Amino acid sequence: MPPWREVVTVARGQCLCGSVRYVVRGQLRDAIICHCRDCRRWHGTSPAMVAADRAAVEITGDELTWYETEDKPRRGFCRRCGASLFWDATERPSLTIAAGTLDDPTGTTVKAHIFTSHRQDYETTLPDDGLPHHPYSAPPGEASVS
Repeated sequence: MPPWREVVTVARGQCLCGSVRYVVRGQLRDAIICHCRDCRRWHGTSPAMVAADRAAVEITGDELTWYETEDKPRRGFCRRCGASLFWDATERPSLTIAAGTLDDPTGTTVKAHIFTSHRQDYETTLPDDGLPHHPYSAPPGEASVS
């Protein structure tokens, strides 16, 4: 037996109407708030996004639809209520999840803001929250969420 104990986090979430549900049986990456144009248009504002190993995420329900384009990752949403749920670059081992779809308590915190140079004019100032602000990309060692 190894000298360490593997900790498995169980997180649950769903869309607005409950037609699409998911369970994460593994670690959740803390949230990153993305200010890029694509994420703002997808969510209606700069979203907080968490991520988990794709193999740790079980999605149920038959209303999940993927919006796909040739040059960008696909985005998963509920075709019944329209809730945006997932950002998925299929070549990566992780699946990015809209943090607002997680059930409480999430057990996560925000760790950074990305693409802050792309923020909308109504975001006149970024929060002075003491977190790193990355103007054009994801934090070092992290994949972008947009």
